[in-house]
Amino acid sequence: MGLQALFKKYPIFLMLVLVAMASCQSFHLRSSGPVSPDDREQQQLAREFKKLEKQAAKQAGWSEKRKLKEARRGENQKIEKVISTARSYYGTPYKYGGTTRIGIDCSGLLYQSFSAIDVQLPRSSNEQSQLGPSVRPKELQKGDLVFFSARRGSSQITHVGLVTEVIKEKEEVRFIHSSTSLGVKEDNVFSSYWSDLFIKAVRPQI
Repeated sequence: MGLQALFKKYPIFLMLVLVAMASCQSFHLRSSGPVSPDDREQQQLAREFKKLEKQAAKQAGWSEKRKLKEARRGENQKIEKVISTARSYYGTPYKYGGTTRIGIDCSGLLYQSFSAIDVQLPRSSNEQSQLGPSVRPKELQKGDLVFFSARRGSSQITHVGLVTEVIKEKEEVRFIHSSTSLGVKEDNVFSSYWSDLFIKAVRPQI
């Protein structure tokens, strides 16, 4: 069986053996004169070990990338579930303090939507604005929370929505929310109306 096949079958054991051999080789070379055939064989094994060590490191890197990719996929699936739950309330009339399909307010909509993935949000929009790191408008993504004031120039958060779609960065980013006049609907963050009232955005940790 070749060294490559042995490494695949017994990676940890073979690595320990090669480390020991490489250490002995290093000591022997420092304490002796001419290189013997055995020394050359150990040098070859040392080179093979370094090669296998690089391969192992590369495989470990691939493994970490795969884990990260799977984690992102799982996160995206959760975000899609939150968005689909929020959209299931489409057309529900606004009701202050409401959390049902009979009537719901803006923070209640997010509270119910995130409950679909077993994430319990605070009940008020102001508390929800502290859930994660701030996000600049040009970096908005699906699942981000966007916060608004009641009037232009105010810094007091009174309204919240959930980003559902990024159609064109810095121009059209859709968010779903419960508006006082038309109930649950979607609008553009960058529309003249909402951009004037925009305060901040955060990316909740799910």
